[in-house]
Amino acid sequence: MKKIILSLLCIAAIGTTAKAQLAIAPELGLNMANITGKSDGTTVNTKMKAGIGLGAVIDLGLTDNIYFQPGLFYEMTGCSFTDEPTGKYSINTITIPLNFESKTGKEGGNRFFVGIGPYIAVNFSGTYSFDALGGYSSGSSGSLKIGSAKTDPNTGTGGDDVKALDLGAGINIGYLVANGFYFRLHYQIGFTNLDPDGDANNTMYSSAFGATVGFYLNSKKISKAGTIKK
Repeated sequence: MKKIILSLLCIAAIGTTAKAQLAIAPELGLNMANITGKSDGTTVNTKMKAGIGLGAVIDLGLTDNIYFQPGLFYEMTGCSFTDEPTGKYSINTITIPLNFESKTGKEGGNRFFVGIGPYIAVNFSGTYSFDALGGYSSGSSGSLKIGSAKTDPNTGTGGDDVKALDLGAGINIGYLVANGFYFRLHYQIGFTNLDPDGDANNTMYSSAFGATVGFYLNSKKISKAGTIKK
């Protein structure tokens, strides 16, 4: 994780040195996450679980309308289980999107934008909770084990619950107001089987839909030469 964060800082430094357009924007919103998959070949029925998403993006202008936009976010992810016993996974995740954004219009004006790119996500902690089944159980709850340890085939114990590293891709669309505020919708889907014992019959794949608002801290028009225009 430290290496990833340092890499993002290096990207920002390179952009500044190259006199590219650069702007930083904190972002906050709602994250609707889900995990879908199979257990022993049977589809597990789940639905989205609501949580917050909080972080920031860096805009690096490549041309007047194309931008490279890395970001760093804390997101509440997981899912809700709809089959008996009902319950949920609540997972804390650091997500690093690496998007390329296309913006209409000119710098300093109102602009629509659309972007696409890969992301890296790190699940670092989580909890589970399940309700009582048919009134005969008191339910259960506890901490999720995050990691890649497989279950011991002899004892059926010792395995982790969810892998830490997830890789995927996302798409987003939004509207930027001239004063620096913007609204964004995004969807992302994971390509990593998050089941540590994963195979064709045991799968866990993440997905999320989000709506966020953000504000560019240096919202004045920045020229290609790196100077702020009044």
